[in-house]
Amino acid sequence: MDGDSLKLNFEIALERIGTLSEQNQSLMDRVQDLEYKLSEANNEIKLEPTTPESRLHDTNAEAEAAMKRYKQFLRKEFPNAKSKQSKRQPV
Repeated sequence: MDGDSLKLNFEIALERIGTLSEQNQSLMDRVQDLEYKLSEANNEIKLEPTTPESRLHDTNAEAEAAMKRYKQFLRKEFPNAKSKQSKRQPV
């Protein structure tokens, strides 16, 4: 009886090892496919090197657009509001 349970446990362990090995091979194939696709994508993407001047220009343009958008929001929310300069008050 004891030998039968050991044999059964051994068979179950072998079956699980076989299943895990198949799943591992499938995962390794998937990883290899994804690595290949990633290397192809990296070859297609060409990034232009940026200079500090171009980054400054881009950041400045984004900040100006954000300020303009915020001013439009304020005008819509507070149509009768006036700035301190238009009221001749010190800023």
